[in-house]
Amino acid sequence: MAEVFGIVAGAVGLAAAFTASVDCFEYVQFGRHFGRDYQTDLLALNCSRLRLSRWGQAVDILNDPKLGRPDATPEQIQTVKDTLYQILVLFADSAKISQQYTTGEDLSVLSSDSMDSTFLALNNKMRELAIKRQKRSNILKITQWTLYHRSEFKNLIEGISALIDNIEKIFPAPQAQATLVRQEATELHDRGDLKLVHSAAEGVDSLLQNAAKEVLSGHRYLNVLIKGRGQSGDVFSSDWHGSAVGASHLYNGVVVDADGKALIGNQYGGKGFWDD
Repeated sequence: MAEVFGIVAGAVGLAAAFTASVDCFEYVQFGRHFGRDYQTDLLALNCSRLRLSRWGQAVDILNDPKLGRPDATPEQIQTVKDTLYQILVLFADSAKISQQYTTGEDLSVLSSDSMDSTFLALNNKMRELAIKRQKRSNILKITQWTLYHRSEFKNLIEGISALIDNIEKIFPAPQAQATLVRQEATELHDRGDLKLVHSAAEGVDSLLQNAAKEVLSGHRYLNVLIKGRGQSGDVFSSDWHGSAVGASHLYNGVVVDADGKALIGNQYGGKGFWDD
């Protein structure tokens, strides 16, 4: 049977395949040919990693072998395992390409010392968000490898995105993913960071890109008429913990009847607005 990074196809469980595929992002380096663009490319790669980890948490892949669907068939579960394995194959193929370059070429590697402090802090933050969603393991037999040319990076990032598309279609979890991506956007609360993420996520993670845009632009409430009870905007349950930072909201033409009651704006914790 085929083996990638010490993992034999079909020989590991679903949770282990997921953890291994998320782990692989850790070992990619960029060659000096990328120049300053490598900061943005690394950020795009981390967007892809965060997207994969978000889907995994949304379907509870570490604890639920049915991925939130009691009616899931063995064939569907196997397809997800095979898809996660294909992510490993993509990384392995890029590693093989890097080994084909000769010492006569510039094989120097860009390091974190080459990054702006803003990019470095943001990438570390995104990395930590993804790592929290997986079980740490040492099942991969792997060392770092280097992407030397943009075409290799383009093929890798597009291939990973297509594979994540596939598993999201088989086991969609839109509500859970929406909740998680909003939490990510609030944790990446710096406006400068959000602008960088919004740009890097294009074509890679539309959920994260839209969440960053929403936090940056705020909500717009125009011509709202509430005759009974109504709620618009963000409401987080009382057990929610974290920051919530965004642009100011715009209110224009909001009308609440004399007997009406409305929450239009943000409530993050404490006693619920509707608990009275």
